[in-house]
Amino acid sequence: MYKKILYPIKFEEFSLDVLSCLLNFKKAGAEEVILLHILDVSKLPMDKYQGYSPEDVKRLTEIVNAKMDEAVRMIEDKGLIATRRIGLGVPYREIIRIAGEEKVSLIVSGRQKRGILGEIFIGSNTDKVIRYGKFPVYIPKYPAVCGGDKEECERYCERLFSRILYPTDWSDCAKEALLHLKGLKDAGVEEVIIAHVMNEKAMKLQPPDIFRAFEREDKKKLEEVKHELEEEGLKVKTSLSVGNARADLIKIAKEENISLIVMGAHGKGYIEGILWGSVSRNVVEYSDRSVLLIKGGRC
Repeated sequence: MYKKILYPIKFEEFSLDVLSCLLNFKKAGAEEVILLHILDVSKLPMDKYQGYSPEDVKRLTEIVNAKMDEAVRMIEDKGLIATRRIGLGVPYREIIRIAGEEKVSLIVSGRQKRGILGEIFIGSNTDKVIRYGKFPVYIPKYPAVCGGDKEECERYCERLFSRILYPTDWSDCAKEALLHLKGLKDAGVEEVIIAHVMNEKAMKLQPPDIFRAFEREDKKKLEEVKHELEEEGLKVKTSLSVGNARADLIKIAKEENISLIVMGAHGKGYIEGILWGSVSRNVVEYSDRSVLLIKGGRC
């Protein structure tokens, strides 16, 4: 399913840890990893009249190419094809353009460092790639948690697909995420938790009999999805709760020791190109679990 992966690499503190984790996508059919580094045109030294210097671009390109050597070795040691690309421009635009040009099946975001206000995500290149792109995006989190404990990090990454949380709101985008989840069945999945959170504010406005009708319908839908995944040979359990979806999903991920959250990039009420789902955005922002965010198809 994820034969060709694009990894925009910035050579930050955890760049190679992220790469080590994403190489486990070989279990999900990965054959090639494209290492991409974009020289941000806005950060190049600029002459008042002539713009950036071609000599500066050449020098930086040579430096980046040398830095890619270790990453290339890591990819090839896993038996995958390593491809290098170095570009110049606005990073998120070039990432999306090259992803389309290369016909990749997945983009991997690097780890984003928290700023003064604590945001990891909003306004970042990752945010913009998700907002404007049409590709699934893998956002690895665990290297940021395990830090210097290399062995623990490696163990976690090796079991990346072991316990999957699949949140659903019954939207077309959630159904698209379900197709991707099915594609991971031979990657070492031990158990899938299907979760649906009924909106607490909306449910409080309903008479008891209407609430119970909604609850019965959601239980029925959960059982249908469970049966669908069990027919694929997966071990499955369901979770139905009433509350705040963003907070509850993060809580479930911790309580169930989830290794990967597979979810659609938006749910109902999405306006293309302007915003993406607040639930998925907040899960990506605040959960300490890796997320496979699905776009494309019905998303």
